[in-house]
Amino acid sequence: MQSGSCTVFYGPFISIEGRVPEGTIAVLITLAELDHHLRGATNVRIPRDDLFHSGWMASLTITEWRDWYLPRLTISIITKDRPESLSRLLHSVSNGRFFGDHVDIRIHLEQSTDHQTVQKVKDFKWDHGSLFIHHRVIHGGLLPAVVESWYPHTNDSYGLLLEDDVELSPLFYAWIKMTLLRYRYGDNRGRYLQLFGISLYQQKNIELHLDGRKPFNAPALFLDNGHPPITPYFSQIPCSWGAVYFPEHWAEFHDYLGIRFSEIAFPIDQVIVPDVRSNRWSKSWKKYFIELVFLRGYVMLYPNFPDFISLSTNHLEVGSHVKVRSKAKQDAFMVPLMQLSSDSKTTVNLLDLPNETLPSTLPVLNLTGSLTTFKELEAIGAARRSELVECEMSRTFEATGLLCLFNKKAADSQSMAGVGRH
Repeated sequence: MQSGSCTVFYGPFISIEGRVPEGTIAVLITLAELDHHLRGATNVRIPRDDLFHSGWMASLTITEWRDWYLPRLTISIITKDRPESLSRLLHSVSNGRFFGDHVDIRIHLEQSTDHQTVQKVKDFKWDHGSLFIHHRVIHGGLLPAVVESWYPHTNDSYGLLLEDDVELSPLFYAWIKMTLLRYRYGDNRGRYLQLFGISLYQQKNIELHLDGRKPFNAPALFLDNGHPPITPYFSQIPCSWGAVYFPEHWAEFHDYLGIRFSEIAFPIDQVIVPDVRSNRWSKSWKKYFIELVFLRGYVMLYPNFPDFISLSTNHLEVGSHVKVRSKAKQDAFMVPLMQLSSDSKTTVNLLDLPNETLPSTLPVLNLTGSLTTFKELEAIGAARRSELVECEMSRTFEATGLLCLFNKKAADSQSMAGVGRH
């Protein structure tokens, strides 16, 4: 176990049980097929088929192991009329390694979903948790389809949001579990409050420059500025091509979006973030999430493995935001997926990290891909906020405090009344 003081007992369970005093073992790791438990310990049971792909677990600290069962992930899939794309996504989800965890799936069908897509959903089987199907009776569009696809139950609830043109690596869940335990639990609990989510996708482009999309190469940027070239990093850009969103931030976003659509704080066409292309994305949920991220100084964790190898990729299918599927666009956005070590000759794996563990200190990037700091992001957001509203910054995850709407009950009723108009 990484960076922890612990004693490891290895051997048949019955011999361990008989010679180790009760309460001295913090974590018991066994095969799922063995029904062994120790009172007072976190009992982690790994399916035999997943054991060969569990090397990343060696990087966990003892306190992270003890929190193994706290994070609960829900996968939310948004689909409409791309049955073959949906089939590819569902196949990649089914091929994931879940290491004995319970994971629920919610599939959201638009009102105009075609028969083939509905049939793909009916044929889908899921053995790792519960499966829920939602079907709209009134057309909503992509913005509400994404935003309403998941809402947290507790602050240990996490949502993986997937549109149907995404495909996942079989190790996507391992990346999610490893990063959640490192940056949300264990000894780091409460340390990274600005972190709003975890991307599975590795950026090849930055889309928010006013003069258009620009290629982006994180290793080259970091090497030029004295950082390890192959290291994860924090970025203000929200990912929509396979990403986990955190409960506090997503709930705040729901409130923020309701307030924005109600126009009780300022007009819907009010520019919140200066000099970014997302101001033109009037039908995209990301436009409004970027506003919240900018005002608060929030960031997302991104992977950064060699050769852009990622835990998700986007096939750039024609849809709401993609009108032409050219080869140039596909080359600009599609990335190779990390494979199981037995399925590929590549040596890239989840522990291709500095010192084979997730670092506590990472590079921080702003919305246009420039290096910055947490303090600078907070200062820039606070300065812009002071130009828009007049009250002290709220440090909680409350959009009403952020926008100086202190009569929360009135703000809630007005925001709900305004949502349907957009």
